[in-house]
Amino acid sequence: MKTQKLLYAALVAILMVGCDDDDPDPNAGLELGTTLTASMGSDLSSQVYVDLSTATLTTVAVNTWELAFENEGNSIRLNTAKRVAAATPAATNFADVTTDDGLVYAYDTEDGNLSTTALAGWQLNTPYIIDLGVDENGNALGKKKVMITASSSSSVTIQFADLDGSNETTTTADRSTGDFTFFSLIDDQTVTVEPESWDFVLTGVSVRTGAPCFVLGPGAMPGINCDVYRLAASAMINNYSSVEVAKDDPHASLEQNDDPNSEKNQQGIESSNFETLSRADFTSIGGSDDGDAIGRSWLQILQPHSAGVYKVYDFITYIVQDEDENYYKVRFLAYKGGDNAENGNPTFEYELITE
Repeated sequence: MKTQKLLYAALVAILMVGCDDDDPDPNAGLELGTTLTASMGSDLSSQVYVDLSTATLTTVAVNTWELAFENEGNSIRLNTAKRVAAATPAATNFADVTTDDGLVYAYDTEDGNLSTTALAGWQLNTPYIIDLGVDENGNALGKKKVMITASSSSSVTIQFADLDGSNETTTTADRSTGDFTFFSLIDDQTVTVEPESWDFVLTGVSVRTGAPCFVLGPGAMPGINCDVYRLAASAMINNYSSVEVAKDDPHASLEQNDDPNSEKNQQGIESSNFETLSRADFTSIGGSDDGDAIGRSWLQILQPHSAGVYKVYDFITYIVQDEDENYYKVRFLAYKGGDNAENGNPTFEYELITE
């Protein structure tokens, strides 16, 4: 249990200092504390799982899986951290699916809600087309037609092939451990992704920019002038293990936007309540078990986006209640790090709340 790890955490917590986004010096301008940097990579090629009770970061390469099957339910997640998407062809016979012409691909919503995934309401023996997303260099990995032919609490059977029918195979994957069974269509195998214990994961999510295609009518060109998706960093909590988060934002009334001169983007860490927050504040604010209870609320890319300037809302404190009802206060300090001040290096400070 995590309670038994707290003494260990006090001994091994890493004292590290983050970096200001405009200053490549990783030791510039930040307060000392139990501070960790999760290296996702400038291309968000890694997912980093965080266990606060042991100050442990577990890094997993994004390009190891495409599908995740819920072990105690019926949901299927897509790996939107590598821009995996799904489409439903008109043909209902697996062999008849040979093209994705005219299809619009859907992504899982960035809030982590299992009821609104791209494959919500999927059915047995119904073919779907899976866009395998991109590799670490942004190269398209192609598409597969996929059909779930059997599903039980102990296993799932997956039939898949290239759209032209080549490389067809059927695999049965055991669903024996963890909350999800992660599967690679590229390597035809299950993979280990989530560690046994974690509170939140820093991961890329696919975010739609611009207009949805249905708004443009006949002039819509998916992926060109509408339904364009980009990767953005997000912190998704482990609500499967009863993790909840209460957010203390002293400037909650101010609009979050990408205008560098907006009032919220002028606020700094000096207005943070981090030092004074207690367990009682978790109760008074109210905890949330939404997957994106932290989400992308700690970070904003500013205009012009091509400049790569990020505002980290270091005045926001997240009070995290873990599965053993330990409470931690967390605030993000930076998004860029390293000698070259590269993005994809979220740095956060946290403390165990004892009263």
